[in-house]
Amino acid sequence: MLIGKLVLKLLPIRYYYQARNIYRKYHKAIYKELSETDLHKILVESMGIKNGDVIFVHSSIDRLNISASPFKILNILQEVVGSNGTLLFPAWHFTERAELYLKKNKAFDVRKAPVALGLLPEIARRSPMAKRSIHPTNSIVAIGKQADELLQQHGDSIYPCDELSPFYKMMKLNAKIVGLGVTTEFLSFVHCPEDVMKADFPVKTRSDVVFETNVIDHDGNTRIISTLVADKTIATRNIPGFIKSHVDPEIARDFHYRGNHFFIADSKELYKIIERLALKDITIYR
Repeated sequence: MLIGKLVLKLLPIRYYYQARNIYRKYHKAIYKELSETDLHKILVESMGIKNGDVIFVHSSIDRLNISASPFKILNILQEVVGSNGTLLFPAWHFTERAELYLKKNKAFDVRKAPVALGLLPEIARRSPMAKRSIHPTNSIVAIGKQADELLQQHGDSIYPCDELSPFYKMMKLNAKIVGLGVTTEFLSFVHCPEDVMKADFPVKTRSDVVFETNVIDHDGNTRIISTLVADKTIATRNIPGFIKSHVDPEIARDFHYRGNHFFIADSKELYKIIERLALKDITIYR
């Protein structure tokens, strides 16, 4: 991921994407495709996911060299956690910086806005069993037994990832956070301790401006939701490096299987570590 960012800085955007596509073709040529059985084995044996678990899933289907369709991948995840489990997916609906999106004054329709973070969360959003939180910048999709419990109140605080958010609530359910085709660079949970600690966190991670935006809720009613956004100064960070240097692999780790990126993290234990180290001025930011 860090190499990719370096190449992006050095190459014009057109050549960067050409180089990325060549690399992905090379990757698929030298590694055997993952099967549905392989994915099930990774989830159960390598990640320790079991029936009844709450799982927050980060993913990139494009980066996974797998024969299964995104629909089948979602089915496999549902089979592994079972009817007593719950799946969560990040469901942001824009790709630009949050403040740029909010300044356009476009209403966020929680019923219709497609997810901009890849195929898997968008397919999850379209599931008839899916629920979605109404937060305008950090919306979460959930499928499963604890969906309502996790999503309610997300939008009642100006801090997107604080105690009222699914990020915090999922810790009470011993949630695991997983990455399919991605590294911990995509681990959005790291912002939860920041929002809970607020001024006690040693880095200023939220802007001073409170944005107000229109949200069309599940009943078609328009509501005004107030929120802070990420401060521009936190763009330089190294989550994988922080995890590798400061977190026991039993709590959070990146790993590879046949050239594919994966990660697994224990939300509750990782939160404790991030909070404890923040009080010593050790963070993901550099």
